[in-house]
Amino acid sequence: MALPNLADILTYHVLGAEVASSAVNNGDVVAPLSTTNTLKLTKTSMNDVYVNQAQVTLADVGADNGVVHVIDAVVLPIETVVDVALDNGFSTLATAVITAELLPALTNPFAEYTVFAPTNEAFENLVTSLGTDINGLLGLENLSTVLLHHVVSGTVLSTDLTAGPVTTLSGLDVNIDLTNGVMVNSSTVTTADVPADNGVVHIVDKVIMPYPLGNNEVENTMIDVYPNPAADFVQITGASGRGSITLFDLAGKMIFNESNTALTNMIDLSGITSGAYILKVEGAEVAPKTMKMIIE
Repeated sequence: MALPNLADILTYHVLGAEVASSAVNNGDVVAPLSTTNTLKLTKTSMNDVYVNQAQVTLADVGADNGVVHVIDAVVLPIETVVDVALDNGFSTLATAVITAELLPALTNPFAEYTVFAPTNEAFENLVTSLGTDINGLLGLENLSTVLLHHVVSGTVLSTDLTAGPVTTLSGLDVNIDLTNGVMVNSSTVTTADVPADNGVVHIVDKVIMPYPLGNNEVENTMIDVYPNPAADFVQITGASGRGSITLFDLAGKMIFNESNTALTNMIDLSGITSGAYILKVEGAEVAPKTMKMIIE
């Protein structure tokens, strides 16, 4: 209650108009009464609505002078890594993040991220290599995996980078090479250390792919995971042999792991808190699959 910006935080929760939940579109960026920052809205494929990182748990509570939507977290008017992308012309990256429904994770003011941000030109070069277009890229089943392959948990400045493998939020590693500037796999960091209140952004000249270039390799790794969103269990099929099944939260913390297990398997999720996670399935006889998993 003694925060000097308490009024700013409170007015960041208020719009100057009556907006029903039915009017929300995925990716809407709206201006609250606070002028410090905008609010980023997400409407998922399951019609869940998020305001920044906070989920709407009760919508459309009527009042004589407006409407109230109950959310499960406080939102803060800070500059996030998403704002850095929006404010610096990274329109393709922003569109991809919105399409993959990753706004709630990356606008979280209580988590820190390091983002290797590809330019619009980098995305254009990628779709040319894949023989598709931007819409084809946005339609990839593993779009969230591609994007999370550019994000590392925590704030890592360029001066803190060390050569060698680094695990991204996709669950897969990228390789840092400091021989000639900074390279992440085959991409070069062209601008380092763009600050955000919840992390840092390094601009790169190529999209960092989690798999070899080739549309089929990105889309189809011979493993099916369903249902997604999931409630009490998830079924993994199409994978032969044995390997490991791992679930991470979006901060990179391992929540669940089964090693040397049959990859065609039913995983009990009943004890896991609802939210967004990363599921990684890998084995000697299959290409690894990493995907965003929603647990309800």
